[in-house]
Amino acid sequence: MIIDEYIQEMMLENQLPGLSVAVVREGEAVLVQGYGLANLEHSVPATAHTAYEIASIGKTFTATAIMMLVEEEVISLEDAIAIYLDDLPLAWQSVTIKQIMSHQSGIPSYTDAPNYWEITHLDLDKSEILALVNHLPLKFPPGEFSTYDNTGYYLLGLLLEQVTGKSYGELLSDRIFTPLGMNATLMHHPRDIVPHRAAGYRLINGKLINKPYYSPSVTYSAGGQLSSVADLVKWEQALCNATLLKQSTLDLMWTPHPPHQGNDWEQLRYVAGLGWWVLNYGDRRVVGHNGSILGFASNITRFIDDRITVILLCNLEQIYRPDAIAKEIAGYYCPELNKLALQPPLV
Repeated sequence: MIIDEYIQEMMLENQLPGLSVAVVREGEAVLVQGYGLANLEHSVPATAHTAYEIASIGKTFTATAIMMLVEEEVISLEDAIAIYLDDLPLAWQSVTIKQIMSHQSGIPSYTDAPNYWEITHLDLDKSEILALVNHLPLKFPPGEFSTYDNTGYYLLGLLLEQVTGKSYGELLSDRIFTPLGMNATLMHHPRDIVPHRAAGYRLINGKLINKPYYSPSVTYSAGGQLSSVADLVKWEQALCNATLLKQSTLDLMWTPHPPHQGNDWEQLRYVAGLGWWVLNYGDRRVVGHNGSILGFASNITRFIDDRITVILLCNLEQIYRPDAIAKEIAGYYCPELNKLALQPPLV
């Protein structure tokens, strides 16, 4: 297959140890395959069932759980987060759930804290993670601008636990993973024995090395899951068929929510939806999300109007533009997509 030649050449160019790829067209998987190695030391091939850390792709799960509660009228998008969470800084009190989901809260991202990389190897309480930024002022008044923020999605996990009485991981398992048969998708912890888990790598001075320990306490509901492309095909099919949420709810999540004082949507290359990024390809509807964490990179891109979705999971964090690679792969199945100008990298 010509697509195999492209993937193998791209992997060689990027020095990728392993990569698993899925392409779903019209709701049916047309490619679900692994390339390279999931573990270099034991020469374990990457497959469709290799479990990778998916990082911020997991925000789409968090957003889905939130929207389930919205559909059930347990919560409202316009509710202030402080209704459900105690002891928040005064500056965060008026921030709404919708502003958090669309990255318009103004809350500083804890991953941007100056000492963040000094604590990533520590297993901290959630309050200690929030303490990295809860003393800082908002970056802008809520709703006026948009900037990528992991803290808000961390807060959404706490909200889900508070409202449902279940742990975040239990909730996702009960409401999303188990109903869809996503048996390889679960909350990540390095101590757990996980079948088919990929080893993560970093590229330093042209040499692949094992990734250092990265505590799951710093990911949580902002992107702390493991998954495989075989499982994410089931996720894509659930989105395609509106299995978990109403189509009107999904359409709202995939609608641009530009900030009130920001640029006009027509002038933006991409803008936040609710749990997804909406890419501006003119009259084409395209949504996606990248994921990046020590040792791993990922992407899901949904060309909604073309009925094609590409999913990439890789065990090297420095892969260049996984969203661009996804578009390239999609072009093999829908040549019309090759005519679209590539957008700037997703966050």
